[in-house]
Amino acid sequence: MDFTYTGTYTWLQDTVSNWRLKFLTSGVFTPRKSVQIDAFLLGGGSGGRNSNSGTGYSGAGGAGGRTATVSSVTLVADQPYTITVGAGGVSNTAGGWTSFIPNDYSIPGGSNGSDYRYGGNGGSGGGGGNGGYGPQGHGGSNGSAGTASDYAGGTGQGTNTYEFGDVSMTLYAGGGGAGAGQYGGSTYNGGTGGTGGGASGGIRQGGAGASASANTGGGGGGAGGKSGVTGAGGGGGSGILIIRNKRT
Repeated sequence: MDFTYTGTYTWLQDTVSNWRLKFLTSGVFTPRKSVQIDAFLLGGGSGGRNSNSGTGYSGAGGAGGRTATVSSVTLVADQPYTITVGAGGVSNTAGGWTSFIPNDYSIPGGSNGSDYRYGGNGGSGGGGGNGGYGPQGHGGSNGSAGTASDYAGGTGQGTNTYEFGDVSMTLYAGGGGAGAGQYGGSTYNGGTGGTGGGASGGIRQGGAGASASANTGGGGGGAGGKSGVTGAGGGGGSGILIIRNKRT
């Protein structure tokens, strides 16, 4: 009875006096009483890259969504607040922004690399693509860069991506792994996704990249390479907005 929300949410009662509210989809939030909160914002993860049919090179991994924590925000009774939860990007597409209006807090989703070979930049970077042989590029985690294969992994935000910056809580925004090169190299499998929701890359010979789960902000996996075949990159995971009662 203390609020209404037009989207989907999860309520968590941490202790008798401490609570969290996770907004899983976009909607309008209206508190029935004024309250001070902290907020954690996570943008959507970007999609993994398609492989290149002309060269047989694999696609790079998508980046995890970026994160931000804001403290001591006052919500006013009966004021409607528009919440946008960033969508995960489809293959070759950046993740969407997560925002909290009218407080004007927002954070972008993960972005794509400069082309199909290079890991995307974001909360954690995507793994770099492979030209044929060699180790696969793996997705970054907890704000780190993705690893390089033949081509560079994407950059991460450089700060931790735990909920509210608290390492005892949930980790988000893992980068996606790159697809395997067409000849497999040391392994036929694609690169692994970063811890915190990143999806794995596709197997060699045009295997599709895996998609990240909803509300993780994870990057999608890149597609495996094969000459004459365009493999599909996986989708990124949607973001999330979490509020809690103001903590010390």
